[in-house]
Amino acid sequence: MKDLHIHTIYSDGEHSPNEIIEYCINNNIDTISFTDHDNISSYNNIDLKYINDNRIKIVPGIEMTAKVDVGQMHILGYYIDIKNEGLNDIIKELNIRSLYHVIGILNEIKNDYNITFDREDLKSLFNKNSNLGRPDIAKLCIKYGYSKTVKEAFDKYLINAYEKIRNKNTKGLYYEECFKYIKNANGLVGLAHPKTLKLNDNELFNLLKEMKTKGLDFIECYHSTFTKEETEKYIKMAKKLNLLISGGSDYHGEIIKPDIKIGTGKNENLNIKKLTILN
Repeated sequence: MKDLHIHTIYSDGEHSPNEIIEYCINNNIDTISFTDHDNISSYNNIDLKYINDNRIKIVPGIEMTAKVDVGQMHILGYYIDIKNEGLNDIIKELNIRSLYHVIGILNEIKNDYNITFDREDLKSLFNKNSNLGRPDIAKLCIKYGYSKTVKEAFDKYLINAYEKIRNKNTKGLYYEECFKYIKNANGLVGLAHPKTLKLNDNELFNLLKEMKTKGLDFIECYHSTFTKEETEKYIKMAKKLNLLISGGSDYHGEIIKPDIKIGTGKNENLNIKKLTILN
């Protein structure tokens, strides 16, 4: 199986790169990519014994947050040069921005719901060597009993808090900027999970046409949240626009997205054997 959308502890995942690689080797997954949010630290923390292991191929990747007025847009980059100076510089800046983004969310849920956390937990969060986001706050909500699951924390507090600061949010870049940094690092750029944009089919197709003129290389057509019909629709759009096809589970771990498994997705709705982006 192939899985080109996996998160590690260097964004909002729960497992280290080495733990994930070992799991994949033991579970018939031979091609993977770590696509941490605005972060590539996972690639500097892979055990040397896995680098040239012929049992698994690791495609260097990243998932960058792009600014949109409605929904969410994430840009995937594959085959990137992880030592590229420009990419590493913008990642440092984005990680600082993510800190202020989280502080904004914390202020909103304190004001609206009187939700607070101990100084030591916040200190530990802010010192985390990774991109920060709402899942980090959701974990604290569970720890302190404000919610039982990450989804409940999002539904009760974090979605509303995000919408309130959306216009003031400095997190992320415009997609054209994401393209520039990924392309300058010799990578291919694509749109992750198109359905999160919350566009109708015509709006999405027109956006993809526009994005192609800016350098779009592929669409993520396979994803744990897609129905079979949605996957077929995105594949049709990709072929019509002569774009490559990628796919992956969007695995995070047992807390953030407990129903999603590496390689097999949600309720085993994934079993990707071929992707044109790998050709």
